[in-house]
Amino acid sequence: MIFSHIRRLLPAALSIAFIAGAVTSAHAQAQEQDQALAGRVDAQMEQLLGKYPIPGASIAIAYKGELVYQRGYGMAVMETNTPATPQTVFRIASISKPVTAVAVLKLFENELPQALDRKVFGPDGLLPDSAYPEFANPRDPRVLKVTLRDLLQHTSGWGATDYDPQYDLIDIARTMNVKAPASARDVIAFMLKQRSLDVPPGVEVHYSNFGYNILGRIIEYKSGKPYEQAVQELVFKPAGVSSAVIAADKRVQRVANETVYYDDPRWPPVPDQDGSGATGAESYFGFHLQAMDAHGGWAATAADLVRFVDAAQGTAKGAALLKPETVALMKQRNSAMPDNNNGLGWVVTKMDGVNIISHSGALTTGTYGYLQAREDGWSWAVLFNRLPIPYPPEKALSELQSFQTTVQRGLMSAIINRADPQTGR
Repeated sequence: MIFSHIRRLLPAALSIAFIAGAVTSAHAQAQEQDQALAGRVDAQMEQLLGKYPIPGASIAIAYKGELVYQRGYGMAVMETNTPATPQTVFRIASISKPVTAVAVLKLFENELPQALDRKVFGPDGLLPDSAYPEFANPRDPRVLKVTLRDLLQHTSGWGATDYDPQYDLIDIARTMNVKAPASARDVIAFMLKQRSLDVPPGVEVHYSNFGYNILGRIIEYKSGKPYEQAVQELVFKPAGVSSAVIAADKRVQRVANETVYYDDPRWPPVPDQDGSGATGAESYFGFHLQAMDAHGGWAATAADLVRFVDAAQGTAKGAALLKPETVALMKQRNSAMPDNNNGLGWVVTKMDGVNIISHSGALTTGTYGYLQAREDGWSWAVLFNRLPIPYPPEKALSELQSFQTTVQRGLMSAIINRADPQTGR
């Protein structure tokens, strides 16, 4: 609930009675506002789950750092009639990227902004040859120009083609003569030794899962700890996040309260990334989440995502994760690339005069999520256990864009009450 702030208690009985009446009135007004918010959001979510064949979802909404609404919809596990609730854990896919970015900014905070221009590879790189000899002497010497900023803002030079090594772990393992599935470190060694950059670094924007894989290894080297442990200590624990974990690959390995992912039945089975030759639904056969840790591996509740973003930008009730100047840097777009809407780990936009940071996440075809934080005080996250897009893939992009627009704009309109733009309630 959002309650009116009482400045002080006055000693006179008349003043005390007046304040008591004001509290009662404010409490009633807050209840009415929350009920109206719940009604709008529930109607939009029911419309979404009616339009799209999605088994289950969960949403969390906060205003000025305080959770004001949480609810689950539909089923987390259809076979056991287990409903989705605010405590249901979902894979968050690429919402993992801002998590990784905030951990990087926290690690390098005392060296910013200069650290953003440090080179990643080479003898003096953030991943030095002495510690990572398999990364030394890359096939394409332009790799030695890739900076920390390039990785964070998707200007590294990778990602301009349809090839994504993060989903090619069987072939990479075979090439590198290691056991499938290839590890995150194996993928980097393969890319540096076997392939060239798609374009020169720092000149074009191309979304890159691989670039965030590299950021995960930078976190490990800088902190001296495994990626998951480092991020828990740097980001999640200080933010009061308790549910976040690197997800497991198989259904039987789900953590407590985790949903089942129900792939769109129009999509065919895929080979298991472990190289066994088995096939099955992409959600449980097409991914190796440990190798995707820094770009798409996390699972969490919607409420914990809201706690994370509020702590990251300093609007939570608790201590801020980052200094104000670091937050400002995080939200800066690259001025040399006007079409690049990437800050450091976030998509940075403005709508109706309100600055917004956000990120979506999708795994074909069992996961979709979206996280948004607005300058007007609102932050919210929604998570689904199916991504309803058609097969074949060439038809999927337009359908995905349509689905994302329906989710993002529909829910934002439901949350932000245009009749009261100051509070949205």
